[in-house]
Amino acid sequence: MDAARFPAAVGEALDGTAFVAPRDLAVGRTVAMIGFMLEHKPELESWVPYIDTLVRSRPDVRARLFIGLGTPKWLRRGIVTAMRAAVHAPEQRSSTIPLFVDVEAFARSLGISDRAHLTLLLVEPDGRVTWRGSGPFSDAAGASLTSALAAKTPAA
Repeated sequence: MDAARFPAAVGEALDGTAFVAPRDLAVGRTVAMIGFMLEHKPELESWVPYIDTLVRSRPDVRARLFIGLGTPKWLRRGIVTAMRAAVHAPEQRSSTIPLFVDVEAFARSLGISDRAHLTLLLVEPDGRVTWRGSGPFSDAAGASLTSALAAKTPAA
């Protein structure tokens, strides 16, 4: 479906767990939710009931929230501290990963041309993107992702 692959990236989840892509994506299929601004929070929250049900019912699927930030180094610690203070649930802390990256290059590598909305990607263990969506949850978007997850993973 898509030529995009999740790029090499290094970060740390809010619970302190290191994240290294593509290595840490190789354990299973990942629904990657990618946000670039605080204004994406309502769109993200609209997906939570669907994503929560999905990952609880499918041990082969996990979800990760990646926050792409092009923040100068001297501001990063404060941003992470604020994010940790705002996220309390252990499962959310372990799956929320701020990535301090070149935002333009990161978005381009994933085929994200519109950063005005939350982006959702189905990432295969080899890093390939096989489904994409954006914006708030809708029944049609949820059905589309469910269908993509039911499909046999295409070969690389």
